[in-house]
Amino acid sequence: MNKKVIHRLADITVLILILSICEAVGVELLDYILWRFQILHVDPIVSESMEITFSKLFVLISYYQIIAKLWRDDLNRTFNKSQCLIELFVILYSIANLAVILLVISKVNSQTDHILILINMGCILIADLYFSYFARFVEENSQLKIKLKLLEQQSILQYEFYEEQGEKYNESVKILHDVNKHLKMIENLYEANKDDMAKTYAKEIGQMLVPLCLEDYTNNPILNVLLNDKKRIASLHSICFNLDIGIVDLGFMEPIEVTTVFGNLLDNAIEACDLVPNHRYIDMKLDKYNEFIVINISNCTMPIEKWNFGKPVSRKGKNHGIGLLNVENIIKKYNGSMVLEEANKKFSCKIIFNL
Repeated sequence: MNKKVIHRLADITVLILILSICEAVGVELLDYILWRFQILHVDPIVSESMEITFSKLFVLISYYQIIAKLWRDDLNRTFNKSQCLIELFVILYSIANLAVILLVISKVNSQTDHILILINMGCILIADLYFSYFARFVEENSQLKIKLKLLEQQSILQYEFYEEQGEKYNESVKILHDVNKHLKMIENLYEANKDDMAKTYAKEIGQMLVPLCLEDYTNNPILNVLLNDKKRIASLHSICFNLDIGIVDLGFMEPIEVTTVFGNLLDNAIEACDLVPNHRYIDMKLDKYNEFIVINISNCTMPIEKWNFGKPVSRKGKNHGIGLLNVENIIKKYNGSMVLEEANKKFSCKIIFNL
């Protein structure tokens, strides 16, 4: 029997145990409520039915509102207002119906009324089950929309990256197309003993070729192109971009994942620096320590007003911050960890991959 099957069986066993505990707690809670409000003379069949109903309601609410979220590690999920309202409605609906039953149960004498109460309790269970399922449906729909936005953001990032490379390629073709003409012109200037003019012309040609020359920061061609591009953008924004990169193999990541991680983090750093009036900087360190690959990106920032589950809330409002979720998903894929911190107007992002 493989480990996956063993873990699955263990999960099921633990889940059954937890649900059994919840059911027992529900029964004890009902007994306490009946004792507390002095509701003592209740028909045994009705009392037993109430225990079953109350315990099952307690299990349903506990499972859908707490256990399922913890079990699936859903604490970092985004919850919209509709979903929260539905879940609140389920709880209030159950409490209201049970309160009504508790108020009238001691006054019921006829068998017909007992049957109607039993039917009512059954309807409560069915309705709660339906509403809980509907709440789960709304939740899944919300998460699918978020995943769609993640994919859209990743596609846009990939498109913009290749579009930039296409523009650079077209520019290089134009320059190389005229390179023979430029060389011929320099040769003619030297033959005409116009050395100073030839040197000036050669420098101008050199400046034209600068955009085509990439500094080799890493052995990863995609990351190399991206770092050159971000450093150029940082320079245009008056940001001091410092790189400290060791010998690191990022071959375990897909090219688009490299672009997504570093592209999003550096774009966020540049945006944060733009809000700072002066002394703008971005420091990026990438190196390997034993079996760990460590990425550390820090930048100047204005004080971050709001955090949510260890991540800063985007100042741009709704539907922003998707890029950071993309980064987080890729890090989780490779069993890595990410820590975001802000102190003394300095924001830092530390990522560790355990290879």
